[in-house]
Amino acid sequence: MAYSKDRIDLRGDGRILLYTRSDVAKPIWQVRLRVPNAGEYRSYSTKTLDLDEAKRIAVNRYEELYIDVKMGGLLTTKTFKAVFEEWRDYEANGGTTQKGGTWDSTIERIESYA
Repeated sequence: MAYSKDRIDLRGDGRILLYTRSDVAKPIWQVRLRVPNAGEYRSYSTKTLDLDEAKRIAVNRYEELYIDVKMGGLLTTKTFKAVFEEWRDYEANGGTTQKGGTWDSTIERIESYA
């Protein structure tokens, strides 16, 4: 991905950066958002060619992410595989089913089909 010369820092602090890509035919505005205390950034397409609309979309997205992080959320989420492995390890260390059986067959089915 190549940035074009059209880069706009909306707040002047690097938290909301609008840019277009130079390697595409239609210069749709993209936005890169960096939220404090999140450690990473997120990039989105604004899906518009209009700069004013792109600015509005970018600010709204930033505010949504900012609130999510303030409420304890993360910008990165766990994959299904990671969550499954945590659950599998938890159940393998002493958990039983409601009928007193083991989770072995359930774990095998999930590993096969999921």
